[in-house]
Amino acid sequence: MSLFRTAFDPILSVILPEQCRVCFARECDIAGGVVCAECWQKAQLFTKDTPLCPKCGAVLMTALRSDSATCNACDKMAFDRAFACGMYEGAISASVLALKKQPVIARHLKDAIRDALARNPFVKADFIVPVPLSKKRMFERGFNQAEKIAEVVSRLLELPINNSLLQRTIHTPLHRARMDLRARELSVEKAFSVANADLVGNKRILLVDDVFTSGATVNSCSTVLKKNGASFVTVFTIARAVQGRY
Repeated sequence: MSLFRTAFDPILSVILPEQCRVCFARECDIAGGVVCAECWQKAQLFTKDTPLCPKCGAVLMTALRSDSATCNACDKMAFDRAFACGMYEGAISASVLALKKQPVIARHLKDAIRDALARNPFVKADFIVPVPLSKKRMFERGFNQAEKIAEVVSRLLELPINNSLLQRTIHTPLHRARMDLRARELSVEKAFSVANADLVGNKRILLVDDVFTSGATVNSCSTVLKKNGASFVTVFTIARAVQGRY
């Protein structure tokens, strides 16, 4: 391994760090990206048996009694359904944070995306729309991580991507972990617009982002899409942060 690393650094320093970013004790491999195999085995990926809100995908203490019931916290959100690969912790959170710095999606994360899509056959969309970055953040980062996720989803579902339909018109500060829901909502309340309303009317849209925390960002995007005529908006994210269990 050491000779292999020496020969291909610094390329491997991007996709194959010396230590796992979860346990900091074991080396990673190419399949795991920034997370070792053992930590990936412990990843909190959702399954068909995980009790989740059928609308927003929130993790529940127990399953709801009716398929039409929701956690109630998402009743006023504009999107129609939301789902994710798993909880924002361990291997998943480390992979998401790494994706914000380098546009590399490791095989294990791609597998998690594939399995999440397979568990949610209700996804029927005309095209995929990644949540956009502001011009300032796009310049700083050089890429949009939501677009990279959308590319994987596009290949798996054989759906086209529209990267320019939804635009972020206001540069908003990064959401801090302790920001409450209202603060998050206010920060993105008028941050998005639709570039061409003619492309949205009566369309089913799959909105893609990296993390669903409070839902403020995807709700703001969904609100704009719905106001411009979208018939159904499904939200897919890599991770679902647990704000509180219902």
